[in-house]
Formats: sequence, structure tokens, C-alpha cells
Amino acid sequence: MNGYCGSIIRVDLTNGSVNEDPLSLNQAKAFIGGRGLSISHLFKELPPSVDPLGKENRVYIFSGPICGTAIPYSSRYTLVTKSPLTKTYTRTLSGGQFSAALKYAGYDGLIIEGKAQQPCYLVLEGNQAKLLDASHLWGMTSRITEDWLRRNHPGFESLCIGPAGEKGVAFACVLNNWGRAAGRGGVGAVLGSKNLKAICVSGKNGVQVAKKETFLSTLKDVYKQVNAHPQIQERIRVGTTMTVKATHETGIIPIRNYSGRPLAGAENLYSDVFRKQLVVHDESCFSCPLPCGKMSVVRSGKYKGAVVQGPQFETIGMLGSNCGITDLNIVAFANSLCNDYGLDTIETGNVIAFAMECYERGFLTSQDTGGIAFNFGNQDALIHAIEAIGTQTGIGKLLALGAAGAAKEIGQNSDTFAMATKGQGFASFDPRALVGMGLIYATAPTGANHSTGPTFGGEKPLGLTAHDGKPQLVMDNQNNYCFLDSLVMCAFSRYGLDNSLRLRLLEDVTGLKYDLDQITNRIFTLERLFNLREGFGRAHDSLPWRSRNEPMPSGPAQGSTVKIDRMLDEYYALRGWDSKGVPTKSCLKRYGLEEQLQELQQMGLSLAD
Repeated sequence: MNGYCGSIIRVDLTNGSVNEDPLSLNQAKAFIGGRGLSISHLFKELPPSVDPLGKENRVYIFSGPICGTAIPYSSRYTLVTKSPLTKTYTRTLSGGQFSAALKYAGYDGLIIEGKAQQPCYLVLEGNQAKLLDASHLWGMTSRITEDWLRRNHPGFESLCIGPAGEKGVAFACVLNNWGRAAGRGGVGAVLGSKNLKAICVSGKNGVQVAKKETFLSTLKDVYKQVNAHPQIQERIRVGTTMTVKATHETGIIPIRNYSGRPLAGAENLYSDVFRKQLVVHDESCFSCPLPCGKMSVVRSGKYKGAVVQGPQFETIGMLGSNCGITDLNIVAFANSLCNDYGLDTIETGNVIAFAMECYERGFLTSQDTGGIAFNFGNQDALIHAIEAIGTQTGIGKLLALGAAGAAKEIGQNSDTFAMATKGQGFASFDPRALVGMGLIYATAPTGANHSTGPTFGGEKPLGLTAHDGKPQLVMDNQNNYCFLDSLVMCAFSRYGLDNSLRLRLLEDVTGLKYDLDQITNRIFTLERLFNLREGFGRAHDSLPWRSRNEPMPSGPAQGSTVKIDRMLDEYYALRGWDSKGVPTKSCLKRYGLEEQLQELQQMGLSLAD
């Protein structure tokens, strides 16, 4: 199979068995790879109401048909499971070198099921697979774990969890390549619940290309467009931090738990300061011409010597401005700590900012916080909170639930400013200043997630705070990300590529023809069906009170709120769903989901014609 290995490896940790499942041509054409193949397996194999941290849950790790080739931006892999944070479907991605290594080992994907009796790690080398003891690595940081794996398995690529995953923190992440994170949804906690510390992969296979001459010609066109893109050089220079200034000036970047109040010194978080103050080396993923990874070192102050890949834009927004912190040295050290413990920096910054507001309102006291004043801007509070979450001690036990979970414990209407949807915290975009992102947060099957639709640039033609036209824009971009995440290709491929070029590359590699409109709608609809089966519906496609009712207090978006219900009705209609957000029978048939329709009907779910 050109582009595909034709094989998926399945590991049952309970009995230690390893088996190979064939990947059929029909599966490949229907779901492409990555995100698509993952949800097709998850929906079919996982029964409803499974405990996310129980041994019945499964983790699906998939590459895509173009991974391992010379195509730029094609180095990512997806992890899909049922989330311990949201109890919904979750999907998270990471870059680096792991995806190519998985393909070279001869596998399109890896399915992890069951639970090992003791800590272990998985080694895949070509067609050989074995589970080895990881008791000596249990409790180790992700950095120490990865260094050990590199020494003891030279030439292998790995992913691993940190102590947070072992301890079941609901937003524990997976790390690879010393700082690349598959951050969202708590996949690290799921692997930890299975006693799986790490996965190492190596192989010597290649990736077969169907139309070699055409492929090389298309590849030349791609690199010409990448090199000619007007923003590529600035993206290379400062990475994702080029977004900080623009989002601050428009009121989009979150400040003090999305309060929108001005933040003195925010300019100290801008990209020029970042490049001068922290960056020592640029890093790129496999086969990528855009080295957006920035290896950084804290060169002065209390945390001098700390090393981290980043911080990226999302981390600067969440651990920086959202917590009232404007010192990049502190943000970099906080980022490094999160990586060591294996914590999603987005969710970590979200819940800490929530705790700071609770403290300032008197809902939390110094007795709750270990004697530390949890005021916005308190650097010691930020660092203490991360350590407490990572070790599950003190205030960390509460914060490890995420903002939505902590709000349920605290009460006192604190949920009105717990900035989360379906239990997952917002990313570094205040939806009152970027209304389309509000609809993205509300309808994302994973819970609030920025990486499923329009970001700052894509909103400009329709107006940042306008509601008209956003449902169509959101749906189109969500479907576009279904394509990107199934290839699997980085979202930054927008620097030089569009879908026509991506499709040309895919068809050159595989020799197959794909109906993108049907495939992407099929994937997104199937994710919706998984959540419906778990009891989620329109009532969960909402935003917290602050986003809907508390006008932005200042800046370009002053007075703006998100009228989510107004957009939902139009959005559902565009998707072919009824007014409750349930796909109709005709919608499911149109996207080739007749089998899933029968299952839902057998469960007693009522679907309109």
C-alpha cells in the first residue's frame, strides 16, 4: 500500500500480547489516517460509559500516509482516547520525530489496551515488540525518562509520561523529543492508569510513493510556495510567539482569568523580547522547513539555568498574562516544570488563573493554598501551584481536577468564571474578542480547544467580534482540521500550502482518490456521535457565564460578549443536525455512517429523518 504500511499493532498490557491488525484499502480511503482512523476505531471498539482511567479504555496512536516522506510539515502523530478530564472523546497531537519512526517500524498506528500489573514500557523495533520493566523509571520526570531511554535505546524515538500521568492528574500530557507535548485531554493520565511509562520505536522501512515523478514535481511547487510566503521568515525567527503582540493589542490574549482588564508590562512577553532574552537554538520537526521550536535558557534571576523548548504562544498566554505574570524568565521556568511533571500548560495556566481569582474573591484562603498569597502576578504562587499539581499535594489535589472540576468542589457560583467547556479549559484566546473561537470552544468534541478552527488571522475578513458568518467559517475550518489531523499535517502548513496542494501530495503518495468533503464531514460527525453516546448534547455546547454575560471591559473588543445560542442554531443546520445538535438519519447516510446509525437506534437514541 503506497503511503500506508498496511498494519496496525495492538498491544494488550493485561496479558502482554502483541498482535497486528491489517489496514484495509477501504479504511484508508474512508478515513485517510491519524485522527480519522483513530475515531473510527475508538467508536467501534469502546463501549459507552467506560471509565477513562479503567483498564477498558484504550489509546490510539496513529501517523498518517504522508508521514515519513520528504513532505514538509508532515511529522505529527495523533493520540485519541476517552478523556479523564471531560469524559468525552479527546484528540491531541504532537510533532518531533516519533511519527516517522512509527512508519519506519512498519506501522500506521498503535493501539494500547488493558493494564499492566507493574510499570512497563513498550519497545518496537521493526516487527519485534516487547514490554520491559519500568519500575526504576516510575516517579521520574519526563526529561530524565527520555534521557534514560536515549542512552539505553540509541537510535530509537520515544514518547513518555511524567509523574502527573502516573498520579492520574486529569490533564497530564505525553512528551517526546524533550519538550514536544501532546498536551490536551489527559492522555498522559490514561497511559499512567495502564502502568505504561513510555514507548520506544525504531525501524528501517521506507514509505512507498505511488507517483514518484509527479510527487517530486509537486514537492518542488510546495517548497517554492513555502519559501515565498511573506510570513515564513518571521515565523522562523520567533516561532509562535509572533502572535503575542497582535493578540494583546486586540484584547484576544487572556488576562487575569479572562477578565479582560489591562495588564501593565504585557509588552515584556512579546516576541522580540523572547528572542533576545531566552532563545539559543532553533529546532524543527522531522522533514520540516519551519523550525518553530525554540530551545531557550533562563540566563538570569532565581531560576537561572533552566532549559526549555519554548515557551510557545499558548504557554505565554496561559502561564503568563492569564496569571498576571509578565516576566518571560518565570514563564519559561514554569513551562519547564510542566514538561518535567508532564502537565498540559494550557490547562495548568487556566486552572491556576481560576484559583487566583477564587483567592482574590475570598473563595480560597491562605490555609487552602499552603500559606501562599494566590494573587494575580505572584510568581511564587504560580510555581508552587505547578509543583503541587504535579505531585498531587496540598492545593494541587483540587487544581488537578481542572477549572471546571475545581469549581464544582468550591461552589459559591465560581463556575461563572471557570473558563471551560465540557470540562476542558479555554486556550489563549478570549472568545469575547474573537467570537468565532467561542463557537469553536462550544462545539469542539474534545471540549474547549483552539486547534479545530479559525485563529486570529482567519477572523479578520468577518470582523473579530461579529457573529454573522461565523457558523460557516467555523464549520469549514473544523472540517479543514479533520483533513490536516488525518494526513497528519501541522496547522503551520498554512505557511505555503493550501488544501489543493495537500490533496495533490496525498494522492501522489498513495495513488488513491479521496472525497475530502465527505471524509471530513464523516470524521467530525463520528466524533459527535461518540459524545452523544456518552450523554453529551446541546446543553454542553455552551460557554461559561463570563463569556456570555460579562462584556469585555476595555480595549478594541470593549462591550463584546458571545451570543452562542444564536450561532448554534445556524451551525447545527449547516451540519445537517437537528435543533438539539443530533445528526439526522439523512446526514449519517450521506456520510456513509449507516452502521453507526443502526447502533444508535438500538441504544434508543431518537434521530430525526
